[in-house]
Amino acid sequence: MYQYMALPLSAVKGIGPSLEKRLHGRGIDCIGNLLLHLPLNYIDDRRVSPISLLREGESGRIEGRIISKEARGYGKDRQVWIRLADDHGQIRLNFFHAGFMMGDARLTEGRLISVRGVAERWQGQWQMTHPEWCVAEAFEPGYQPHYGALAGLSGKRIGTMIRQALLMLPATATSPLDHILMTQYRMPSLRQALLQLHQPHAADSDMLRHASSRLKSEEIILYLLLMLDKKRQADCPGILLASQRLSSELLEQLPFPLTDAQQSAWQDISADMTSGRRMHRLLQGDVGAGKTWVAALAMASVAGSGYQAALLAPTSVLASQHAITLRELLMPLGLDVALLTGSTRAAERRKILAALASGKISLVVGTHALLTDDVCFDHLALALVDEQHRFGVRQRWALAEKRKPDHQAVHLLAMTATPIPRTLALALYGDMDLSMMRGMPPGRKPIETRVISADKMRPLADGMQRMLDVDGRIYWIVPRIDEDDDGISVDQRVELLKGYFPAAGVLGLHGRMKASVKDEVLQAFASGACKILVSTTVVEVGVNIPEARLMIVEQAESYGLAQLHQLRGRVGRSSEQGYCMLIAGKQASQSSLGRLQQLVRSHDGLELAEADLAMRGSGDAIGTRQHGDAGFRLINLAGDGELIRQWYEHLPDFAADEAMLRFWRPFADSAD
Repeated sequence: MYQYMALPLSAVKGIGPSLEKRLHGRGIDCIGNLLLHLPLNYIDDRRVSPISLLREGESGRIEGRIISKEARGYGKDRQVWIRLADDHGQIRLNFFHAGFMMGDARLTEGRLISVRGVAERWQGQWQMTHPEWCVAEAFEPGYQPHYGALAGLSGKRIGTMIRQALLMLPATATSPLDHILMTQYRMPSLRQALLQLHQPHAADSDMLRHASSRLKSEEIILYLLLMLDKKRQADCPGILLASQRLSSELLEQLPFPLTDAQQSAWQDISADMTSGRRMHRLLQGDVGAGKTWVAALAMASVAGSGYQAALLAPTSVLASQHAITLRELLMPLGLDVALLTGSTRAAERRKILAALASGKISLVVGTHALLTDDVCFDHLALALVDEQHRFGVRQRWALAEKRKPDHQAVHLLAMTATPIPRTLALALYGDMDLSMMRGMPPGRKPIETRVISADKMRPLADGMQRMLDVDGRIYWIVPRIDEDDDGISVDQRVELLKGYFPAAGVLGLHGRMKASVKDEVLQAFASGACKILVSTTVVEVGVNIPEARLMIVEQAESYGLAQLHQLRGRVGRSSEQGYCMLIAGKQASQSSLGRLQQLVRSHDGLELAEADLAMRGSGDAIGTRQHGDAGFRLINLAGDGELIRQWYEHLPDFAADEAMLRFWRPFADSAD
């Protein structure tokens, strides 16, 4: 199976070099990745309706003979009108920018064609605009998958590519997990699950859920086996940090005393680092709970004992922010903090590398640049990984493995603001001990949160202007990068908001931008050159702009509560009041609106994460899985908690091969 999954996209009929390049830009670089683009829903396309029985505003399948075809206009704006008739009535099919259809031999008068589209009444006549069509003999009744747009390609075109890829799937293709899951758990094979999801014979929700669980099980079992192996490796002697002098001095100099949650977390970390065993701990703290202060205490303890500490951050913007904060805290103790990112100039980089190798630099903050082979430490004792779910498992460990052969194991402290219920965190990060921090530090106000409907845009625009008038910054979050059926994309919202607020320097941000471009956009937002930032959820963690006071999330019902809480945490990061406006989509159900009201009532990330699990339930795919959920490709932390716990408690005895690991990417460079 995995030999087939690894085939390049160019092996699929209809995908040439240009399309392959576009899909590569979205991380679709092999057939297996294309097949993981699962349908959003399914259309019952088994029955052909007489034209006279069509219902206005509803999608329907009809069949008729072409009685006339005409074109109007010229060039690329040419419109084609086709009149179709059956024994019960007539309908006009409208196609814009479609002059090429006039020469299509399949659309000559008298030909019988099959059509699916949304029926409308115009001047007493039925019409469909841009319906799907095929010659009647090519129509195959059944349940048709409906795909989301991808890389600027329509869902229909993506579906055609997926059908071609499935034609290449060998009947003998098997996964190494098939035998265990089929015999012990009565699950379909991996091949059967893919066919059931992409080519269902019936829209049976139980069957589809079972097939989806089979795919997700392949991913989570591999991940949990990897965690189990890492846990065994972590149980070993570690560097003993004897001196607490500098950390005690830092405690006395902090502007506020530690909260109870910070104090508890620091006690856990301090006990680990003075135990003689390797620390392997995850610090989970709510948005704005003060994890950086705890990290500073750990780094001070390391430097005071004569060793080195390094903090790894997923972006250069976040690394720079950490360096500034840590310098403010640690420089009064005589400790400097170096900063190493991909944009560090060559001469400065050589200087930093030499100082790290000699031990002259005790503390360093950086991005992936810290993981390159030429970065060597004199005696590294502590590796910190911030927003650790943004890194693959191998990278979480890579920094801690930068030790000399004769030195003891490096302590590892991973940090995250992603709220995950404790039982789920123990399963997902089974290689680590867990410390949880709840509550907010002094001086922070809860974010005032409201749920508003999509037709309240005028009052919202007035509120945005009032925020801009006092030099506040605004985030506007959209659910996708590319234009989809509803036309909500980063570029479109940028253009719309530029029209409303021409002096606000509106810019867009998304995960497909180069790191250097992302940093430029964020720096413009931080400096005030840009006052409105339109973005996907790439800003959900680690962006600290104190002037940002208003967060607007479009189609808010499509996100999990925990993720909305993360987004909300990007504002109100000063003593000024912050606001969060959740715009519900026009199709949002009453249950979805009720779920959003939880955010109005609660500001506790863990409480919201628990509510998400309870309200969504196992396998209930409300909304879409947001890219970067703990680095998973299919697993949704809110919807798949029960599945994760099931395999955590009943993990099969199984040895994964390299091809499986390479495809599911548990060692991925990054989840971004």
